[in-house]
Amino acid sequence: IVYTASLVDKNGAPVTNITNPLTVTLDNGQSITIGVNQSSASVSVVAPDDVYKGDQTVTTAIKGVTGGEHFENLVPGTDKVTTTVTDTPGTDNTTTVTLTAPNAVNEGGQITYTATLSNKAGTDVTLKLDNGSSITIKAGDTV
Repeated sequence: IVYTASLVDKNGAPVTNITNPLTVTLDNGQSITIGVNQSSASVSVVAPDDVYKGDQTVTTAIKGVTGGEHFENLVPGTDKVTTTVTDTPGTDNTTTVTLTAPNAVNEGGQITYTATLSNKAGTDVTLKLDNGSSITIKAGDTV
């Protein structure tokens, strides 16, 4: 995702005669520095890639601006920008489940099966075992 900050006047025309760098801080922790005699600059952010199915949105806004002391009235934009990240399933998005149990138990003893996900569950996951038992892994957990 590429975020671009632009310095414009009240009519929307680029302002390029700045004598000190201007740093725009975004609410995602990234910052963009507009250099001397420049009207805009950009920062690239890696789009999130999670293991869950479906597209997701990323929303970002300006948190603050520094270095604009020589302007009479520097007003940061208040609009948020939203980017839709299109899901592209692949091998790096695979979640596996493993089932473990003790190697041996005493006669009449109870066998405890443990199911483990390789990624946190987005919602509750219920596994049905062929012995009729079921295991539920709660959302946000791996075990």
